[in-house]
Amino acid sequence: MKNLKKALAALAASAMMFSMAGCSDTRYAMTYNGGEKVNAGVYIYNLYTEMSYELTMAYYTTGAATIDLDSDKDGKKLREYLVEEARKATKEYAAITYEFNKLGLELTDEELSTVNDSVKSVWEQSGELLEEEGVSKESVRQVYKAQTMRTRLFDYYYAADGVEGVSDDVMKQYVEDNYVRYKAVKIPKSAAEDATEKDNENKENESVRDEFLAKAEGMTFDEFDAIIDEYNAYAQAKQEEETSAEEDAADDGTVGPVMGEETDTEVEAPEEEVPAEEGNESAAESESGLEEEAVLDEEEESVDVSELATADEDEAANSNEVMFNYGEMDEESKASENGKLVEFINGLDINKVTAYDDDSFYYIVIKGDITENSADYAETNHDSLLQTMKGEEFQTKIDSWVEEIGISENSDAIKRYTAQAVYDKQSEYYNKHSNV
Repeated sequence: MKNLKKALAALAASAMMFSMAGCSDTRYAMTYNGGEKVNAGVYIYNLYTEMSYELTMAYYTTGAATIDLDSDKDGKKLREYLVEEARKATKEYAAITYEFNKLGLELTDEELSTVNDSVKSVWEQSGELLEEEGVSKESVRQVYKAQTMRTRLFDYYYAADGVEGVSDDVMKQYVEDNYVRYKAVKIPKSAAEDATEKDNENKENESVRDEFLAKAEGMTFDEFDAIIDEYNAYAQAKQEEETSAEEDAADDGTVGPVMGEETDTEVEAPEEEVPAEEGNESAAESESGLEEEAVLDEEEESVDVSELATADEDEAANSNEVMFNYGEMDEESKASENGKLVEFINGLDINKVTAYDDDSFYYIVIKGDITENSADYAETNHDSLLQTMKGEEFQTKIDSWVEEIGISENSDAIKRYTAQAVYDKQSEYYNKHSNV
């Protein structure tokens, strides 16, 4: 009997080994540094996040949170682009985690508390869907810890007391070398389709511009606020008058458009500018089957406004004042209407009120002395400005860490957790929970 038990145990072990040899382990997405593993849930969450961004953009553009995975994105099919971005984010997660630990850094209790609060918020809103996707709560925590590590590493190098610290004086000089400071009144040109009507409306708009331009002559940069306020009051009164006329026409039963445009003063809008560890595994990380999908994610990942904003402007403390990083604009941006406007202003004398127009607007502009505001601006916008100055350099460091730690992808996991699978899973989830 004893020998029979041994024989059966050996047979069972042999069968188990055969079974394991014939199955792929997709609970991890990558290995690095000689054997450290990245949970599959971290990779899936990165893919899910990339897709959520695309779905959000689609929603803002078309009103529908749907995407065509075979559409073009930066010269690739969208499904390929999403996977490439998720792979990149997962590799950076591994590199950041490794570098942070190598330097002997630790997250503070406050930082860990913030991470836990973020994870709790995500899980309360989307936990059920994430589990359907194959993402555990622990994988989300790993991603948020790595985001915090990334911030700490950036500060480790570039904070004023960092290894390659950037001083306040250097930041102030950067502002003076790259930024244009100005104020503007911005009067829309006519959008009428009829050529005669459009010409008549633009003659009136140009006349208004010239009237306010004459009033602004000789004003200083600070005094120019009075012109902006006066124009705003004029524009509001005109809009109210046109609205009233339209209502009267409707009451009389007459039909006839009343000229009306957006005449509010528009000051150039400001622009600005967040990967993981190992732990408990969810269904997918524990080898559950995964097909996937993606509809607009309502959690905090929906839109990182810092990733949606693309211009280079920042508002100063004075709401009428614009600080524009002209020095960092690429050639395509400089060729845009806004780029041409700022280039024009950059060439003006300080405190010289000037007219300008393009295809869309009539402007009254005045250039300010950047040196009067550079120190305050650098202090007020310290973090975002430092990112602008050192962001690309820091990314180069991360790329070098990725190469350094010898990352190997688990091809079985990458093939299994596809963009189509994530998308289908989300669609299935939202269809199942729809009130319709």
